[in-house]
Amino acid sequence: MTALTVKDLNPASGAEVSGLEPKQPLDEETIRVLRDLFDKRGALVFRNLDIDESFQRYLVYTLIGEEPPATAGPDVDGEPPPSFFVSNREEGGGAPYGRLLYHCDAMWAERPQPVISLYGVQVEQPSVPTMFINMGYGWDTLPEHLRTSVEGLQARHGFDHSYPNRGGDENVIDSYYEEPRSTVTPVVHHHPRTGRTLLYVSQQATIEILGLSPEDNEETLEVLFDHLYNSPGVLRHEWQEGDLVVWDNRLLQHARGTVDLEGPARTLRKVVGPMFLSEAERVRPTFSKVSGT
Repeated sequence: MTALTVKDLNPASGAEVSGLEPKQPLDEETIRVLRDLFDKRGALVFRNLDIDESFQRYLVYTLIGEEPPATAGPDVDGEPPPSFFVSNREEGGGAPYGRLLYHCDAMWAERPQPVISLYGVQVEQPSVPTMFINMGYGWDTLPEHLRTSVEGLQARHGFDHSYPNRGGDENVIDSYYEEPRSTVTPVVHHHPRTGRTLLYVSQQATIEILGLSPEDNEETLEVLFDHLYNSPGVLRHEWQEGDLVVWDNRLLQHARGTVDLEGPARTLRKVVGPMFLSEAERVRPTFSKVSGT
């Protein structure tokens, strides 16, 4: 087994792992340790790695016990999509500018992707950090009176252009689709792999809690968002070239500060695990500022 050193990054989530030798396949004991860490901490951070897309995809699949594909397959149900860049430099890069609110990718889908990774290909300083919060920790620390108030409620998540983005400033951008898309889940949700109880609402993607008036909806969500996003459980990752961050997209939400198109280069290679979206659902969004949508 490779000698690994592990350091927890905050009370809620995140572990920095040192000593990983990026080879395929990893030995069974290393895989066991990494899977256990991933399920407990939700996000693994590896620094100063020299890896290609193939190893990045191998690790992403291996952490959730799935058989990794040799290469990215066709863009069809269950097959891995090709990697792409979250970048303010690469042509066609995702989210090239602006600030992103907390969300889970594809939170509007019945089966959002289980795992996401970003690798620092080109990172000039100062670089904009990525923040993470743990919805399991959010539920574990939710006061009893708030637990009672949300148990049994359901929320609709997605993109409906009749609902404003809750960011509150002109730097916020949103994923924009031509057609509305959404799904309904319990506010008190359960992780499909680990069974952990989650406080399942997000600032970017949750449209409404069903059965509440518009005023009560916004008031309730604001209280829940304040609990989730203003706690010691916020994990802030300061990017450097060679960083690899892999996180559980069903457990953690992520957000980002404001990226400037003319600012320091920030190119992160994004590789995700298996996706179970229809061909229509796989249409990539455009990224629009609030005032432009």
